[in-house]
Amino acid sequence: MKSEPPDLARRSALSRGALLLAGIAVTVVSTRPAKAKAKAAKEDFGFQEEPNEDGKSCPGCINFTPKASGKYGADSGDCALLEGDVCKHCYCQGWTDKNSAGAKKAGT
Repeated sequence: MKSEPPDLARRSALSRGALLLAGIAVTVVSTRPAKAKAKAAKEDFGFQEEPNEDGKSCPGCINFTPKASGKYGADSGDCALLEGDVCKHCYCQGWTDKNSAGAKKAGT
């Protein structure tokens, strides 16, 4: 059995190595977890630091999650729609009744 000349053997090894590295790169890129969805600016949703005229405020919204401290102290919370802290007395146009049938949290 004849062996390949050294130049051809080296090229063949380099080609296989390049294909292997390309395959690894594709696998790594395709298996990365998706980035979290970006949140909107408060101005985009008409955010206000008081309940709306119907008395709706963040704690009644499916997108609100209370937290122990933040910009509004013990009244602070996170919103699935908006950047930054919101409060228990705040309201925005993205308000969705957490008690309504079929209510679905944003981003899920």
